[in-house]
Order: sequence, then structure tokens, then C-alpha cells
Amino acid sequence: MVTFEARGTPGTSTLPAARVKRIIKEDKDIAACGSDSLYMITRAAEYFVDSLVRESYEFSRLDKRKTVQYKDMAKAVQSIEQYDFLGDIIPPTVTLKKTTNEKSQQ
Repeated sequence: MVTFEARGTPGTSTLPAARVKRIIKEDKDIAACGSDSLYMITRAAEYFVDSLVRESYEFSRLDKRKTVQYKDMAKAVQSIEQYDFLGDIIPPTVTLKKTTNEKSQQ
């Protein structure tokens, strides 16, 4: 399980608020978003990214690497239920050989 520690100055965030606000404005269902709500959404996004990266890093450590690669993120998405919704966005890696074998069998 991933744990979080408080970092930085209280009331600030790492992600730029202007970009998060722009993303929120793209949602037609949201008419307005106050600054408190914007801050909470930004912090939630930071925690989400931090969690995904930490879980992915664990998979890279299992392969005795210090660098997180795409395949580590794909393994995290496949094996951890809370990331199931990312299955289409971060699919598992497939080798070219496997792909050509599957196409030739069809």
C-alpha cells in the first residue's frame, strides 16, 4: 500500500492551478469551480499521480531497475484494481513477434 507524507508549504500544490482549471472548464457539466474546490481537485490529482508512480516504481524495483518504464506502469494498471479504469489508456506491452503470430493465426 502506498503512503503519503506531507510535502511543501500548506495551501500550495505542485501541479499548476491554471492548467487544472483549464481541464475542469472542458467539462460541460461544471459551470464554475471555486478556488477551494480547485485546490482540492489539484491535490487529489497530485496524490493520484504520486500513487501510480510509487506503485510503478515497485514493479521496476522487482526487475532490479531504478527507472520507471512504460511496462512498469502497465503492470501496475493490470495488477492493482483501483487502476482498472486506465486499462485502455495504458495497455500492457506486446512484442512485435507476438502481434504478428496472433495476426497470422487469424
